[in-house]
Amino acid sequence: MAWIYDRGVIDGCFDKWIRLGWAGTGEPFEGFVDPELLIIETTHAGRYEGRILKAMLTWVRNFHDLINVQRLLHLIDAADTAVLGAVIDIAIQNGADPRLKTVLKYCKPNDTAEVLFKNGDEFGVYDKNQKEFARDEYLKWGLYCTMVEFYDDAMLDKKRVLKMNPLLAIRALIGPNIRSEILFALLNSARIHIKELSRQLGYAYSPVYKEIMSMASSGFISIEKFGRVNVLSLSKGFARYLSCLPV
Repeated sequence: MAWIYDRGVIDGCFDKWIRLGWAGTGEPFEGFVDPELLIIETTHAGRYEGRILKAMLTWVRNFHDLINVQRLLHLIDAADTAVLGAVIDIAIQNGADPRLKTVLKYCKPNDTAEVLFKNGDEFGVYDKNQKEFARDEYLKWGLYCTMVEFYDDAMLDKKRVLKMNPLLAIRALIGPNIRSEILFALLNSARIHIKELSRQLGYAYSPVYKEIMSMASSGFISIEKFGRVNVLSLSKGFARYLSCLPV
């Protein structure tokens, strides 16, 4: 996918990774950060700013269990899949959950190898160095790059990451799945109908409906009829419980 350079998007990614736990210089993004969408954006923006690509690589390795693979695959057409493939591959080699290999099936290496980072010097010395000393982990994906380090001393621990990101706290409790997305959405927007909820989440209507009915039968979700429309909200007790996460 073609990506047009936008410094504002790059700076936004910088702030969002700080919100997700990277101890970079600056203030964290104010508001909700969609982790899968940020991963997709960083496959492009990170080619112009190595620090955020390194932050993403570290985050995927450290917090792989908080990534919603199904949602990442839903967004993957917008990614630079060579970069995404390299990041996921390296993260798995360094301890990330092998279930992320599912993502690799949808990643395609570049047909012609190219230097990963696009901000080399005008004399071509940087590009020459990257090509000469490129790591096999990147060459596999049609990329020239020498970076495999992580921000081991510049990433917050999981407890602090969860305190800053309520969606991730819910995922840590019940798993990175469609149910977590539904609960987080209802925690932030009461009285919504199923069709609108499925549209917001980017899931088909049927799996959202199935999860809603399951949680309603357990008393976690209330369904009220307004005219011809069934609207959803969290039960009061369960909403209070979710609002306290992480404990």
